[in-house]
Amino acid sequence: MKLTLRRFMLAAFALTALVVLALGDEPEAVLGKINFAGLFDAAPILPTSTADAAKRVLGADIEADLVSRDFSAFYAPYEKKIAAAHEVLQPAVDSRPANQEARTRQAVAGANSSAIIARMGGAEKMSQMSEEEQQQAAAQAMGSYQQSMSGAPPGASSGGMQAMMQRMMNDPEYQARFEKMSKKEQEAEMQKYMGNANAPAPPKGETAAERRAEQGQHDAGAAVARQNEVSAIYQRIREIEAEFAKKDAAISTAPGNHDQIGRELNAKIEKVPMVETGVGATHDPAKVKQLMRERAALDRARAAAELQQRTALYSERRTKYKELAASYAAWLKQGAGPNSNITTSLMNNSAADTALHCEEELIGLAENLRKYHEQTTRDAAMYEQQYQKNLKEM
Repeated sequence: MKLTLRRFMLAAFALTALVVLALGDEPEAVLGKINFAGLFDAAPILPTSTADAAKRVLGADIEADLVSRDFSAFYAPYEKKIAAAHEVLQPAVDSRPANQEARTRQAVAGANSSAIIARMGGAEKMSQMSEEEQQQAAAQAMGSYQQSMSGAPPGASSGGMQAMMQRMMNDPEYQARFEKMSKKEQEAEMQKYMGNANAPAPPKGETAAERRAEQGQHDAGAAVARQNEVSAIYQRIREIEAEFAKKDAAISTAPGNHDQIGRELNAKIEKVPMVETGVGATHDPAKVKQLMRERAALDRARAAAELQQRTALYSERRTKYKELAASYAAWLKQGAGPNSNITTSLMNNSAADTALHCEEELIGLAENLRKYHEQTTRDAAMYEQQYQKNLKEM
């Protein structure tokens, strides 16, 4: 028979394993409704210079408190687009926990409808078994099922079939040899274990049950592949920010960075001659002030260089985000295959739920663009402010 051990094992365990994947309500109604490429393109452009950054944050008041300065109104249009994207997904997000229990019950019921799992006592009983007990129950169930599929009379030895299944489970060489046999050789082997050499031969050709099993296996395999594809996209979306964080850190720590400027200028200050003042000896204030102006100019120049690099990185991020969104859109366009059995249904539902998470993460990338834009703008404005203040003190 074509229904060999691998197919039995798939039928016996795939359904119960997939019960845990039954998460939430079906989100298909909202998937693919958001224009992510447009959302990323709508992110505001970074300032072109440190002076532009200071003007954007501080306005005309260069002396204003930069830390507490609120310029959220600048981001309001983009945040409105992000909020609109969240609203598209919210119905599916809200319904997910409310429907989790119902989906799980559906999955268990579907698993219990399997002839193999029913012979093992049902999904709940299987969950209470040890691994060894599951193997023994599976051998008995598959032996019984194989006997019923073989066309053998009811009185034929079920114990022999169970012994055969047990051997196949514990003897990989025997299993491999059995699966390489011709159909007639497999039939003879089964009849030998059943202890009835005169047992009637199985039906000629594929039975309806075999065709259904083969179709179900094919559809389930396609559903598993589809789930794996969207899971890989989801994982990539979650990983990409770490890569950009590393690139951004490299900009901050490259030679000539602000920390290095500070250390070198402090070393110069330590070499400034001491002079007497009304409150005691100190480094010559006039020379220290000149060094502070020098530091402010160096910091401003460094900030301008970093702003250019971060502008390029910002552009690269948007491009990568759009590529991820395109990969996801291409996956979504393929569509799910038919739900020919409960396994396929569960995998397709699981893939749709992962897709919903993908869209949530893609919106999160748009939010990250907004945060990065503000932090970069504030940093550039800070060094421009320090430079301008030092000029005023000349």
